[in-house]
Amino acid sequence: MANQALHTIEKKAKQLLWKLVGACAGKAPSPPGLPLDFTSINSVLVIRPDRLGDVVLSTPVYETLKKGFPHLQISVLVDSAQSELLADNPNINRVFAFNPKQPLNVFRQLRDEHFDLTLTLNKTFSATATFFSLCSGAKIRIGYEHQENAWAHNIRVPVQGPPRHETENNLEILRALGIEKLSSQPRLYFNADETQKITDLIREYRSSPDQPVVLVKSGTRIAKWGWRWEKFRTVIEQLLESAQVWMVNGPGEEAELENAIASMQKKPQLLPLLSAKELALLIQECDVLLCNHTGIMHLASAVDKPVCVIFKHGEIKRWGPLNSASVVLEERDDDSLSADTVLDILLKMLNTH
Repeated sequence: MANQALHTIEKKAKQLLWKLVGACAGKAPSPPGLPLDFTSINSVLVIRPDRLGDVVLSTPVYETLKKGFPHLQISVLVDSAQSELLADNPNINRVFAFNPKQPLNVFRQLRDEHFDLTLTLNKTFSATATFFSLCSGAKIRIGYEHQENAWAHNIRVPVQGPPRHETENNLEILRALGIEKLSSQPRLYFNADETQKITDLIREYRSSPDQPVVLVKSGTRIAKWGWRWEKFRTVIEQLLESAQVWMVNGPGEEAELENAIASMQKKPQLLPLLSAKELALLIQECDVLLCNHTGIMHLASAVDKPVCVIFKHGEIKRWGPLNSASVVLEERDDDSLSADTVLDILLKMLNTH
């Protein structure tokens, strides 16, 4: 109860702070007529300074805009940790990489630009995204309607509505502008070096071309959101009877995973640390991905590969995998999901793949 009360007080304080900011900043310019006339718009800034999955699932927005209006100069602002995801994307003219430790660097860059339109994709209020929308200087600013920043946008999309996948939440911003032809499939684009690296890696690690390959990512950003390693281990050891199992890890997870694998009688292949785009390419070449609800699942959506994903937190309707052959399993606050259940699902997925 005490934590809930503190959370409520903190939320009220933030709302008050942003109302004061709004009072100082003044109202946004009058809203334009809708549907929006894109013939008079040349430059667009799309803002999504979030985690890996958020950025991957925003890519249909860029494709929709570029296909519908090829003349647009499309810029994207993302966290610097995710900027490489958008490299080589033909729908994007420029990526602004936001370093949370040096926010003024991007502020200076935006100040020198002259955007006609900003799209803030965050359905949950983001002070960072709001700040950069204001810094853009754009006369047309669109975003989801929140108490904190309703004054910042002159086109506001209601937060309330039917549960939708995050790709659809992002595209709802475009629907509000009157855009009807929408691209909904997330996509990443790869260069020759990335492709060659994964080709060489597969050649090195694939011992039998006749066996399916299951890629496993057991780690997660927050420990309580992850399925227990002991269960992963049981599944992996059983899978090794009929499939190859490759494991990948994130930065800082290498030593712990190496130690865990060392104690196994039957050992999976531990692959070297890869960039997010390289990992997406690798997923594309494997048969099934097994993971927790974490960013790697969205990489699989971007290359249209099936996932067996374990949700211990989050909304499945909003954040689930997009490939139709994927399977979502839940284990929320208990220890109810057995290794046998996951193994059976994986074997069925491999047999029908």
